[in-house]
Amino acid sequence: MAKTNVKKAKKHLSKLRELIVKRKHPFSEMTEEQVIKALRKTREEIWKEKVASRS
Repeated sequence: MAKTNVKKAKKHLSKLRELIVKRKHPFSEMTEEQVIKALRKTREEIWKEKVASRS
């Protein structure tokens, strides 16, 4: 079993947190209607993929 390096893991975790904070949210510059439309479109695409995979 590999030896865990706690300091290295904490360093990676803090770097990930910094990157997440800097990244903009994909819906940040959309209106409420645009967000709803985008979510519905995504939901329909996922539904089609699930149904198509079962057929």
